[in-house]
Amino acid sequence: MNGLAHIFLHVGLCSAVEKLPSQAIVPMHVRMLIPHGDPPYDQILNVPRGDGREEVVEFDVNRGTYHLTIEVPKYSCRSSNYIMVLGDQNRKVNATLVDGSTPIEPPTLLLDGTAPISFQYTKPTYVLFDKSVVCKAPIGTPLPSHIDVDYDQGAYYFTMYADPSLYVTPPVFALRFRTPTGLAHYVRLPIHLPTDAAFWPFNIEFDISEDMVDALATEQTDVLLCPKIWGTSAG
Repeated sequence: MNGLAHIFLHVGLCSAVEKLPSQAIVPMHVRMLIPHGDPPYDQILNVPRGDGREEVVEFDVNRGTYHLTIEVPKYSCRSSNYIMVLGDQNRKVNATLVDGSTPIEPPTLLLDGTAPISFQYTKPTYVLFDKSVVCKAPIGTPLPSHIDVDYDQGAYYFTMYADPSLYVTPPVFALRFRTPTGLAHYVRLPIHLPTDAAFWPFNIEFDISEDMVDALATEQTDVLLCPKIWGTSAG
């Protein structure tokens, strides 16, 4: 898991670029920023305008957490995404250019890891509950949340955007797995956010095995499960 990751960057176009004629050259400044030091990827790419509503750019980077920025100064468009990258993986990343005056919301939490194909069949996502929810108890209604979910071959990536109230009253985090009958398993994750919001999102790496997914088949649905074999490493 320490090798390079190949990034397939799908750039959704802003209205100004989308209106350009086919084969027009669009200069895009693509950077993969890190908290300290020079960006490991920093290129101005002259991308020919195609016929669709997005363009695809490919490059390699090392494993890590990055602030991906894309700028098209000529047409006042930009994009900002925080992403985690696993080594020895292909990663599809979707980024949409917006008008330069449009606010871009930073994420609060990044969660990713390796996972078997069977994991994707359960349509997993993570959900938040009030801290009053305890192990083996009914889960009730999840708290409102904005969560993006991406899957690739052998890996998953969740991005959560949250309001500052999460730092005042930390929620209970759980992974939700859908069953073939339409019910769901909820597995608690021992995630603890820092006491204050930071300029760089909190990130968790959490690998899921085939055995972990299979073990849920005999567990109760719609209660908070707290199996000891599930663990995380935070950074």
